[in-house]
This record gives sequence, structure tokens and C-alpha cells, in this order.
Amino acid sequence: MIHERTITIGKLELDCGARLRAVEQRVTIYGEAASDGSNVVLVEHALTGSSRAHEWWPGIVGAGALFDPAQWCIVGINALGSCYGSTCPTTRITVRDIVRAEQRALTQLGIERVRVAIGGSLGGMRALQWAIDAPERLQTAIVVGAHDHMSAMGVALNALQRDAVALDSARGLRLARKIAMLTYKSEELLSSRHGRRPDRLGRALFDVEGYLEHQADLFERRMDATSYAALTHAMDSFDVRGFEIPLTKPELIFVGITSDWLFRAQDVRAAARRFELRGFPSRYVQLTSSHGHDAFLAEPEVLRVLLEPYLRDASREAAVAR
Repeated sequence: MIHERTITIGKLELDCGARLRAVEQRVTIYGEAASDGSNVVLVEHALTGSSRAHEWWPGIVGAGALFDPAQWCIVGINALGSCYGSTCPTTRITVRDIVRAEQRALTQLGIERVRVAIGGSLGGMRALQWAIDAPERLQTAIVVGAHDHMSAMGVALNALQRDAVALDSARGLRLARKIAMLTYKSEELLSSRHGRRPDRLGRALFDVEGYLEHQADLFERRMDATSYAALTHAMDSFDVRGFEIPLTKPELIFVGITSDWLFRAQDVRAAARRFELRGFPSRYVQLTSSHGHDAFLAEPEVLRVLLEPYLRDASREAAVAR
């Protein structure tokens, strides 16, 4: 059973000092929540995702998936700043702002506890921010293809994409997507999938150019330039290395991807170790893939197999709660 609704959470104070009025959060819920929240999983989408987790993360959300609505209550919230139903302010926002809005939305839904928060990339940042800002409400955060800060390279690449959009909102958005796709894929994958072969549609292009054009076509139809700027700025703001250590410390599972050069596996491992040294039950696991940063979306079944051993107890608890 799927429920989708828009929650109005009222005024929201932002980290920059501005105040938003009548903020809306678009929420999609799969299954029914236990009264104690023991079967609630918060699925945090990445940069261009939506609250409809089953549409972009099969194998992780859905019937027979890692999180099956027959056992779990899966909640997806469209991020503040996105263009899929939630408020998109022109004011600069942070990951902490996004999570603050999510907390308010869950409270209005009567959900005070979350068993698992999981996400990749920006979604992983949000899951980790939950563990820091609301540790009393969260038991486990699964951080996939992300670590505890945005790297200098990541900030630089986001800045290039926003520069492209600023020059021309339509053509610039296409160029921004092409740049982003190169950061999401590995050289190994592009070589094996495209090489120097001519375009498969017969155009006067290399096949890899045709691939980028196709991705730009899809993106232009579904993404808003203002949202893209807002969310990339939010990612750039993310740095939780100097946070105040909470008394309650949720379990943290960091997932590094071997071929990811945007959020390098060694940096994800280092972040897991930093949290371990600060007293968190923190561990690192590794996803082996040639898909690069996109592996958590491109190979969800591989991710599922990797995570299942760490969620067996949680799955039993969710089944009992149902």
C-alpha cells in the first residue's frame, strides 16, 4: 500500500539566518508504521531523486526487496530544495536544513522513531546528518557512496555545473548533467561500454557522446535549474567532521564503492574510522563495482546482498512489529 501526500510544516529557520514560510514536504509512504517506529526506514534520495523510492531504487525498496513493505514502513521525503513536490527556496540551504525539515514532517506524521535511515550520495549525507542531529530518534544510519564532508574536487565540479546553468538555464542544465554523469561513472565502465565506437544511432558522434546526449535529454525534461543549484550548494556545505559528540550514538554503516572517484572508497573508510574513534558503533563495508559512484543505483541487487547480513536483526524486529 502506497500513500503519498504533501505535509505543511510551517515556518523553517535556515542555517543562513533566513526564515521560510509555510514549507511543504512531499512524502511517500509504503506499508504501515509500528507504534514504536521499530519498522520505519527512511530512504533518502540522491541529488535528482524523489520521494518515490520504489521508482529509482528497485531491489532496495519494494516487494521482495531489502526493505519490503510487507515488513517495513518505508518513508521517502522529497528534499527541501528539490523540484518533486517539496518547497524550493532561492535562499541558500544546507543538508542540516533539509534534515530539519524532514524531522518536522515525520513528527507531523506521528513518527518519532526511525529504525534505519539509508541513502546514497546526497542521501547518504542526509542519513549521516540525522545520526548527528537527531540521534535519539534514529537507530542505524547507512551511508552509501558518501562520507563526512564534500571534498574540494566535489565542490569544484559542482561549481562548474552551476556556472554552466547560470550561462543558459536550458543548454547549461544539459551541460551540467553531462559533467555530472562523468563523475558518476568510471573510466573502466565507459571504456568497456562505449570505447571509441561510433554512435549506435548512426549520428556523427562517438557512442560515448551519444550516451551523454541521451542523459541530457532525459534530465532536461525532469529537472529544474533552480533546484539543481540549491541542492548542489547544499552538498557543498556538508562538513560534519567537527560536530559536538551526542550522548546517544546510532549505529553507522559506511559503504564505499571501489571505482567511485567522486567519493573515493578510501575517504569513506577514513570517515567510518573517524566516527569509530569518537565512540560511534561505526563500520565500513565495500561494494565492488565498475559502475563508479552510480553503483548504488546501477547495481542495487549487489548492494542488497552486501547489506543483508547487517540488517537481519532489524528485519526480524520489523516482522515482529508487524
